[in-house]
Amino acid sequence: MRRLVVLLLLVGLLVAAIWLNRLLANWHYVVPVTAGETAYLATFDADDGDWNLAEGRLSASILDTGVLRLEITEPLKLPFAEAKPHFADFDLRVQAAAADGPLNNGYGVIFRLQNKDNVSPGDDDYYLFMVSSDGYYQLSRSINGVAKEVSTWIPSQAVNQGLGVSNWLRVVARGDQFQFFVNNQQVALCIPDDPSAQSTYNSVSGECVGGQMVETLTDASIPSGQIGVAAQSFDQGGVVIDFDNLVILGPA
Repeated sequence: MRRLVVLLLLVGLLVAAIWLNRLLANWHYVVPVTAGETAYLATFDADDGDWNLAEGRLSASILDTGVLRLEITEPLKLPFAEAKPHFADFDLRVQAAAADGPLNNGYGVIFRLQNKDNVSPGDDDYYLFMVSSDGYYQLSRSINGVAKEVSTWIPSQAVNQGLGVSNWLRVVARGDQFQFFVNNQQVALCIPDDPSAQSTYNSVSGECVGGQMVETLTDASIPSGQIGVAAQSFDQGGVVIDFDNLVILGPA
Protein backbone atom coordinates (compact mmCIF):
# COMPACT_ATOMS: atom_id res chain seq x y z
CA MET A 1 0.00 0.00 0.00
CA ARG A 2 2.82 2.38 0.90
CA ARG A 3 4.55 1.66 -2.42
CA LEU A 4 1.32 2.43 -4.29
CA VAL A 5 0.98 5.76 -2.49
CA VAL A 6 4.59 6.66 -3.29
CA LEU A 7 4.08 5.66 -6.93
CA LEU A 8 0.92 7.78 -7.22
CA LEU A 9 2.75 10.71 -5.64
CA LEU A 10 5.59 10.43 -8.14
CA VAL A 11 3.13 10.26 -11.02
CA GLY A 12 1.37 13.34 -9.69
CA LEU A 13 4.65 15.23 -9.42
CA LEU A 14 5.56 14.23 -12.97
CA VAL A 15 2.23 15.45 -14.33
CA ALA A 16 2.59 18.72 -12.41
CA ALA A 17 6.13 19.19 -13.76
CA ILE A 18 4.97 18.64 -17.34
CA TRP A 19 2.07 21.09 -16.88
CA LEU A 20 4.36 23.71 -15.32
CA ASN A 21 6.91 23.31 -18.11
CA ARG A 22 4.24 23.90 -20.76
CA LEU A 23 2.91 26.90 -18.87
CA LEU A 24 6.35 28.51 -18.58
CA ALA A 25 7.12 27.82 -22.24
CA ASN A 26 4.35 30.27 -23.20
CA TRP A 27 5.25 32.87 -20.56
CA HIS A 28 7.41 35.86 -21.49
CA TYR A 29 8.57 38.86 -19.51
CA VAL A 30 6.83 42.00 -20.79
CA VAL A 31 9.10 45.05 -20.74
CA PRO A 32 7.59 47.88 -18.64
CA VAL A 33 7.58 51.33 -20.23
CA THR A 34 7.42 54.90 -18.94
CA ALA A 35 5.62 57.61 -20.90
CA GLY A 36 8.04 59.51 -23.15
CA GLU A 37 11.11 57.49 -22.17
CA THR A 38 13.07 55.21 -24.51
CA ALA A 39 12.39 51.54 -23.81
CA TYR A 40 14.27 50.02 -26.77
CA LEU A 41 16.55 51.19 -29.58
CA ALA A 42 17.97 49.43 -32.64
CA THR A 43 20.22 51.29 -35.12
CA PHE A 44 21.44 48.06 -36.79
CA ASP A 45 25.07 49.21 -36.83
CA ALA A 46 26.05 45.63 -35.89
CA ASP A 47 24.45 42.27 -35.20
CA ASP A 48 24.15 42.18 -31.40
CA GLY A 49 22.21 38.91 -31.41
CA ASP A 50 18.98 40.61 -30.38
CA TRP A 51 17.18 39.99 -33.68
CA ASN A 52 16.04 36.78 -35.32
CA LEU A 53 17.83 36.72 -38.69
CA ALA A 54 17.75 34.20 -41.54
CA GLU A 55 19.51 33.24 -44.76
CA GLY A 56 18.17 31.91 -48.04
CA ARG A 57 15.39 32.92 -50.42
CA LEU A 58 13.62 34.80 -47.60
CA SER A 59 16.58 36.42 -45.88
CA ALA A 60 16.86 38.86 -42.99
CA SER A 61 20.34 40.27 -42.47
CA ILE A 62 22.12 43.24 -40.92
CA LEU A 63 24.38 44.93 -43.47
CA ASP A 64 27.63 46.81 -42.99
CA THR A 65 25.77 49.93 -44.12
CA GLY A 66 23.83 49.85 -40.85
CA VAL A 67 20.42 48.61 -41.95
CA LEU A 68 18.36 45.47 -41.44
CA ARG A 69 17.51 44.14 -44.90
CA LEU A 70 14.67 41.79 -45.83
CA GLU A 71 14.95 40.14 -49.26
CA ILE A 72 12.22 38.11 -50.99
CA THR A 73 13.08 36.23 -54.16
CA GLU A 74 9.68 34.54 -54.54
CA PRO A 75 6.14 35.90 -55.04
CA LEU A 76 3.46 35.77 -52.35
CA LYS A 77 5.82 35.58 -49.37
CA LEU A 78 5.84 37.41 -46.02
CA PRO A 79 9.16 37.15 -44.15
CA PHE A 80 9.79 39.07 -40.95
CA ALA A 81 12.52 39.62 -38.38
CA GLU A 82 11.69 40.17 -34.73
CA ALA A 83 13.56 41.37 -31.66
CA LYS A 84 13.65 39.32 -28.47
CA PRO A 85 11.88 41.67 -25.98
CA HIS A 86 8.11 41.52 -25.46
CA PHE A 87 6.00 44.66 -25.13
CA ALA A 88 2.36 45.44 -24.34
CA ASP A 89 2.17 49.24 -24.56
CA PHE A 90 4.57 51.08 -26.84
CA ASP A 91 5.14 53.98 -29.23
CA LEU A 92 7.17 52.35 -32.02
CA ARG A 93 8.85 54.29 -34.83
CA VAL A 94 11.02 52.95 -37.66
CA GLN A 95 12.50 54.19 -40.91
CA ALA A 96 11.95 51.96 -43.95
CA ALA A 97 12.64 52.08 -47.69
CA ALA A 98 12.33 49.74 -50.66
CA ALA A 99 15.82 49.29 -52.11
CA ASP A 100 14.84 47.17 -55.11
CA GLY A 101 12.03 45.25 -56.73
CA PRO A 102 8.48 46.05 -57.87
CA LEU A 103 6.52 49.00 -56.51
CA ASN A 104 3.69 46.56 -55.83
CA ASN A 105 5.10 45.46 -52.48
CA GLY A 106 4.40 45.76 -48.79
CA TYR A 107 6.66 46.58 -45.86
CA GLY A 108 6.27 47.70 -42.29
CA VAL A 109 5.91 46.74 -38.65
CA ILE A 110 4.88 43.44 -37.10
CA PHE A 111 3.88 43.79 -33.44
CA ARG A 112 2.49 41.88 -30.46
CA LEU A 113 3.92 38.82 -32.14
CA GLN A 114 3.27 35.62 -30.20
CA ASN A 115 5.71 33.08 -31.59
CA LYS A 116 4.49 29.54 -30.92
CA ASP A 117 8.13 28.34 -30.85
CA ASN A 118 7.85 25.76 -33.59
CA VAL A 119 9.27 25.36 -37.09
CA SER A 120 6.35 26.95 -38.93
CA PRO A 121 5.31 30.59 -38.34
CA GLY A 122 1.90 29.76 -39.81
CA ASP A 123 0.18 29.51 -36.41
CA ASP A 124 1.73 32.64 -34.84
CA ASP A 125 -0.40 35.54 -33.56
CA TYR A 126 0.43 39.09 -34.64
CA TYR A 127 -0.68 42.45 -36.01
CA LEU A 128 0.94 43.81 -39.19
CA PHE A 129 0.93 47.44 -40.36
CA MET A 130 2.38 48.00 -43.83
CA VAL A 131 2.77 50.55 -46.61
CA SER A 132 3.59 49.95 -50.27
CA SER A 133 5.95 51.68 -52.67
CA ASP A 134 3.00 52.67 -54.87
CA GLY A 135 1.35 54.67 -52.09
CA TYR A 136 -0.97 52.47 -50.02
CA TYR A 137 -1.24 51.34 -46.37
CA GLN A 138 -2.95 48.37 -44.70
CA LEU A 139 -3.49 46.70 -41.32
CA SER A 140 -3.92 42.94 -40.89
CA ARG A 141 -4.01 40.46 -38.02
CA SER A 142 -3.37 36.73 -37.65
CA ILE A 143 -4.71 34.51 -34.86
CA ASN A 144 -3.67 30.84 -34.76
CA GLY A 145 -2.75 31.04 -38.43
CA VAL A 146 -6.07 32.58 -39.50
CA ALA A 147 -5.30 35.88 -41.24
CA LYS A 148 -7.74 38.79 -41.33
CA GLU A 149 -7.49 42.07 -43.21
CA VAL A 150 -8.52 44.46 -40.46
CA SER A 151 -8.30 47.47 -42.79
CA THR A 152 -7.77 47.00 -46.52
CA TRP A 153 -5.17 48.74 -48.69
CA ILE A 154 -5.98 52.47 -48.79
CA PRO A 155 -4.18 55.03 -51.00
CA SER A 156 -2.63 57.95 -49.15
CA GLN A 157 -0.49 60.94 -50.05
CA ALA A 158 1.21 60.45 -46.69
CA VAL A 159 3.12 57.49 -48.19
CA ASN A 160 6.27 58.45 -50.10
CA GLN A 161 6.30 56.45 -53.34
CA GLY A 162 9.16 54.88 -55.29
CA LEU A 163 12.38 52.97 -54.66
CA GLY A 164 15.11 54.35 -52.42
CA VAL A 165 12.58 56.66 -50.74
CA SER A 166 12.19 56.46 -46.96
CA ASN A 167 8.93 56.25 -45.05
CA TRP A 168 8.73 56.73 -41.29
CA LEU A 169 6.18 54.35 -39.79
CA ARG A 170 4.75 54.70 -36.30
CA VAL A 171 2.43 52.50 -34.24
CA VAL A 172 1.11 53.55 -30.83
CA ALA A 173 -0.40 50.82 -28.64
CA ARG A 174 -2.13 51.40 -25.30
CA GLY A 175 -3.95 48.33 -24.06
CA ASP A 176 -6.58 47.53 -26.70
CA GLN A 177 -6.22 50.93 -28.41
CA PHE A 178 -4.02 51.43 -31.51
CA GLN A 179 -3.11 54.43 -33.67
CA PHE A 180 -1.07 54.45 -36.90
CA PHE A 181 1.09 57.10 -38.56
CA VAL A 182 3.00 57.46 -41.83
CA ASN A 183 5.60 60.24 -42.03
CA ASN A 184 4.13 61.97 -38.96
CA GLN A 185 0.60 61.92 -40.40
CA GLN A 186 -2.04 59.82 -38.65
CA VAL A 187 -3.87 57.51 -41.05
CA ALA A 188 -7.42 56.25 -40.58
CA LEU A 189 -8.58 52.65 -40.92
CA CYS A 190 -11.59 51.27 -42.81
CA ILE A 191 -13.38 49.09 -40.26
CA PRO A 192 -16.53 47.17 -41.38
CA ASP A 193 -19.70 47.62 -39.32
CA ASP A 194 -20.10 43.83 -39.40
CA PRO A 195 -17.07 42.23 -37.67
CA SER A 196 -17.32 39.23 -40.01
CA ALA A 197 -17.41 41.38 -43.18
CA GLN A 198 -14.48 42.30 -45.40
CA SER A 199 -12.91 45.74 -45.22
CA THR A 200 -13.77 47.51 -48.50
CA TYR A 201 -12.56 50.96 -49.52
CA ASN A 202 -13.69 52.90 -52.61
CA SER A 203 -10.63 54.90 -53.69
CA VAL A 204 -12.71 56.96 -56.15
CA SER A 205 -15.24 58.24 -53.62
CA GLY A 206 -12.92 57.97 -50.61
CA GLU A 207 -15.57 55.94 -48.81
CA CYS A 208 -15.28 52.98 -46.46
CA VAL A 209 -17.99 50.78 -47.96
CA GLY A 210 -20.18 49.17 -45.30
CA GLY A 211 -18.05 50.54 -42.50
CA GLN A 212 -16.47 53.55 -40.82
CA MET A 213 -13.13 55.33 -41.09
CA VAL A 214 -11.64 55.37 -37.58
CA GLU A 215 -8.44 56.93 -36.28
CA THR A 216 -8.22 54.64 -33.25
CA LEU A 217 -8.63 50.89 -33.53
CA THR A 218 -10.03 48.97 -30.55
CA ASP A 219 -8.96 45.32 -30.54
CA ALA A 220 -8.09 43.11 -27.56
CA SER A 221 -7.16 39.99 -29.52
CA ILE A 222 -3.43 40.00 -28.64
CA PRO A 223 -2.41 41.66 -25.34
CA SER A 224 1.39 41.62 -25.77
CA GLY A 225 4.24 40.19 -27.82
CA GLN A 226 7.42 40.87 -29.76
CA ILE A 227 8.00 43.68 -32.22
CA GLY A 228 9.71 43.43 -35.58
CA VAL A 229 9.80 44.38 -39.24
CA ALA A 230 8.19 42.60 -42.19
CA ALA A 231 8.07 42.66 -45.99
CA GLN A 232 5.52 41.31 -48.48
CA SER A 233 5.84 40.19 -52.09
CA PHE A 234 2.76 39.83 -54.26
CA ASP A 235 2.80 38.76 -57.92
CA GLN A 236 6.58 39.22 -58.23
CA GLY A 237 9.64 38.40 -56.18
CA GLY A 238 12.76 40.53 -55.96
CA VAL A 239 11.45 42.69 -53.10
CA VAL A 240 14.29 44.25 -51.05
CA ILE A 241 13.43 46.41 -48.02
CA ASP A 242 15.84 48.22 -45.67
CA PHE A 243 14.94 49.19 -42.09
CA ASP A 244 16.81 51.56 -39.77
CA ASN A 245 16.55 53.61 -36.58
CA LEU A 246 13.88 51.63 -34.75
CA VAL A 247 12.93 53.12 -31.40
CA ILE A 248 10.28 52.28 -28.82
CA LEU A 249 9.08 54.90 -26.36
CA GLY A 250 6.53 54.65 -23.61
CA PRO A 251 3.27 56.03 -25.07
CA ALA A 252 2.28 59.42 -23.74
